[in-house]
Amino acid sequence: MDEQTRYRATGSLFLLAIAVICFPMLFDGEGVAPVDIAPLTIAQTMPEVKRLAEVAPTSDVVARVDELRAQVDDAGFQTANNTRFGEPVLSAPVDNTDVWAVQVASLHNVDNARKLRSDLRDRGYEAFISTVKSDDEVLNRVAVGPLLSEAEARRIQEQLSQALSLEVRLMAFSN
Repeated sequence: MDEQTRYRATGSLFLLAIAVICFPMLFDGEGVAPVDIAPLTIAQTMPEVKRLAEVAPTSDVVARVDELRAQVDDAGFQTANNTRFGEPVLSAPVDNTDVWAVQVASLHNVDNARKLRSDLRDRGYEAFISTVKSDDEVLNRVAVGPLLSEAEARRIQEQLSQALSLEVRLMAFSN
């Protein structure tokens, strides 16, 4: 069969299929019977909604957040001691100091402070950084601690003074 005859036969079959499907729809009368659907009724009473005070307990979170905001400046430093919020506080020791730290250095550059902290940790000390603001300067204090014994703190102070050739200070530790 040549190509033109094949196209004609395919087209004829297509038209015949359309006629078989569509002609009965034209001549079947009323078609599909309509279905009656009952109208929707809208509830006249609204469900009871519980008030927020009944569901959630009262809380003092807002008051506590406001209190914390008053204790911290815009840069994140505590207004009482100028130490960054959440970091250990180092201060001059007093007679009733219970927890001690050994301050090794105060550095302007945070990367240098991190390197010194890493070096101290490699030597086996529990070193940390405490950031403090003094006027417009921000200092990164590298220290070892916390220590519960003044004698142990003084021993570590002596070791670090000799090993690093720095003026190492004994400090009170709090957080």
